Amino acid sequence: MFSDIEKREIIECYQKGNSLAEVGDMFNITIGAVHYILKKNNIDRRKLSDANTAKWTEEKRKAQSEKRKGIASSALGKTWQLKHIKKYPTRAGEKSHLWKGGKTKLSSKIRNSVEYKIWRKQVFERDNYSCVECGRKRKKGDRVIIDADHISPFSKILDDFNITFIEEAVSCEKLWDIENGRTLCRECHKKTDTYGVNLIKNA
Repeated sequence: MFSDIEKREIIECYQKGNSLAEVGDMFNITIGAVHYILKKNNIDRRKLSDANTAKWTEEKRKAQSEKRKGIASSALGKTWQLKHIKKYPTRAGEKSHLWKGGKTKLSSKIRNSVEYKIWRKQVFERDNYSCVECGRKRKKGDRVIIDADHISPFSKILDDFNITFIEEAVSCEKLWDIENGRTLCRECHKKTDTYGVNLIKNA
């Protein structure tokens, strides 16, 4: 348990622009513990841009400006050729045949959340960091990539529980049920019906 003084120090450290991981390292606690203290004290998670703003004091800005004085930009005089990038405004966003009501953005937010990282780690630990299909495990000479896969598809859970906001996802027990998770190597994962590309093909 943390004292009120320790909690205040942790919160102040986070509000100065340090990341959850940096705060955790400073106080020798997990990211989950930092997130729990912030949540219990109604401290909202900030955007990366807000963190950078908090870290870049006026003194740091001046020091960086002085450091760069008289140094020419490496991009000066260069012409950037972007003709190879094809843009199709008629196929972007809602006009795309892959459009799913903005779910990609929500999905990314969920997968970058602390809750998702905790769920993923718990699935890996239960399966001993080994693929449940072929048994492969990361070891010297075999840099296998392992994924934590939702048995009942991630996108289906979002649909079934009508999840449209990150807050709704955090409170959805089904999403964080480790019994609905399994460890798969990337090769085995690609063979499943729940793998992203396969879901689109079978839709």
